[in-house]
Amino acid sequence: MSIPGSKLQVYLTSILIVVVSAVVFSLHSIQPVKFFAILSEMVVIGVSLVAAYLLGNRELHKGIPLGLIFLSVSTYFDLLEALTETRVYEFVSVVLLLIGLPMLLISAFYHIKERKKRISEFGAVVNNSLDGILLLGLSGEILYPNRAACSLLGYSSEELMRKRVSDLLSEDSEKKFEKAKSSLFAGKNAFQIELELITARQFKLVAEVNLVIGRDTKEDPDSFLMTFKDVTHLRKIESTLIEQNKFQRLLNELITEVLESDFDEKTYRYFLMRCVEVFPKADAAAFLLKKEDNRYHFVATHNYDFEKLKTVSFSSEELIQKGSDDVVIIKDYSVDYKMDGERLEKIVKGGRLEEIKSTLSIPIKIDDDIRMYFNLDSFTSSTAFDDKEVVNTAIGFGKAISVLLWRIQTVNELRRQRKLMEKLSMEDHLTGLPNRRAFFDCAERQLEFSKRKSEAMALLYLDLNDFKGVNDTLGHDFGDELLKSVGKRLSTVCRKSDLIARMGGDEFVYVLPSTGKEGSREAETRIHQAFEDPFSVKGRSLKLTASVGIAVFPDDGKTIRELLIVADEKMYENKEKLSRESKRVTIT
Repeated sequence: MSIPGSKLQVYLTSILIVVVSAVVFSLHSIQPVKFFAILSEMVVIGVSLVAAYLLGNRELHKGIPLGLIFLSVSTYFDLLEALTETRVYEFVSVVLLLIGLPMLLISAFYHIKERKKRISEFGAVVNNSLDGILLLGLSGEILYPNRAACSLLGYSSEELMRKRVSDLLSEDSEKKFEKAKSSLFAGKNAFQIELELITARQFKLVAEVNLVIGRDTKEDPDSFLMTFKDVTHLRKIESTLIEQNKFQRLLNELITEVLESDFDEKTYRYFLMRCVEVFPKADAAAFLLKKEDNRYHFVATHNYDFEKLKTVSFSSEELIQKGSDDVVIIKDYSVDYKMDGERLEKIVKGGRLEEIKSTLSIPIKIDDDIRMYFNLDSFTSSTAFDDKEVVNTAIGFGKAISVLLWRIQTVNELRRQRKLMEKLSMEDHLTGLPNRRAFFDCAERQLEFSKRKSEAMALLYLDLNDFKGVNDTLGHDFGDELLKSVGKRLSTVCRKSDLIARMGGDEFVYVLPSTGKEGSREAETRIHQAFEDPFSVKGRSLKLTASVGIAVFPDDGKTIRELLIVADEKMYENKEKLSRESKRVTIT
């Protein structure tokens, strides 16, 4: 073992003082007895100085090394008096002795008192610590447990001191502990691990453990200090948060899919499958939806025969939940066995009623009305859903699904309204035919298609003759009813690929794809033939005629507006050719 430089200097200085003093003082006397007396006093002085230095570097009362110095100096002056026989040296020696000895004794007394106090305080800190503390031997025997360790493990102090730490560890934890010990023996000062400690009641306590190696004055290992705290509840909370996080991710994923798929039967089944995967100990699931008949119907199932169950329904009074809006754990299914024979047979065979041990039923509420029950079933355990955290998770899950369904309904209603608005914006409110906006939209697309295919496209512009006379004679309400009848008849003239639209007033227009001049004249003939039979409106018979103008792409125009202008001009030209009598409406 190496000696620090400062200590070595003190050792050498003290030895040098002893040697030099012995040589110098021995020259004054050749008596062997006196020589050895002098030599022994020199040794005392040197030893006292070395002891004073060494003790001054320890946690001792400062008076102890100082008292030793006074005593060594007193011995020195006593030596001088013996050699020189000078009385003054003896007086100084006595004074120093009277100062040094009481100082040494009093300081030693205070040191011992302070030491006991600190040991007492340390014991109080250890025993009052909220963390468990075990002092272990190198072989794992328990040398000392504090009060917290006894309380956490459920043993008395005497019981623990008769055990080894391995008696308190699970198999996996014992392996971890041995690995930590090996690391400490290899030179690591401390090691932190998580172990499962088995209590007196055989409960597995999850503990966060700090293991520190103890060493003796020679720096050799002589013990282990094991401190631990119970983190069982904390780990349980973490586990719950992880499960909730899984549910949240599941919901986030499903929300996107649901909003895109309108939550149809396929999405219901997929949703149930994912829930069974995430919920611990759940083996099957079912959705019961409240429909227009105020009865709950199976709309989707997982691990059940849906084909048998989809025709089964229940009133709220027939359900085991009895309309409860709380999350319910069901273990008694006697109510189901009281149903009529046909339904009972379907539930037993399709719903595996005899296999179910426990059900977690989650009500889904929208606007304070229970619109659905989401049931998770276990085939393996009657206590599968008894954990309070599972119920709390189910409550939150039910609220999330309620919000999801409400949002789905809202989105679906908005989609329905949007489709209706789009239809109204593109439809003539009177005749139900496409309106002017729809005409331009469809005609432009058809024209682009005809250009790419290098095909002809015909546009027929139609105006009713003497319609103003009908309005003036029979009124606008009658005229509106007549327009409805005209729209229906004109729709029968065109092909499925053709478009007919009302442009406004008594004007209509046809778009005929892949139709040239010859085909458009044939279409005009069919239109005039459609007006040969009189129209019957509100008990009146009306003989009506129409004027038609034709424009063909690409000969008469390259755009829809150019074609409309040409067709409109030709329509008016044809109208001018008709006699006044042939244009007049005949009313009977």
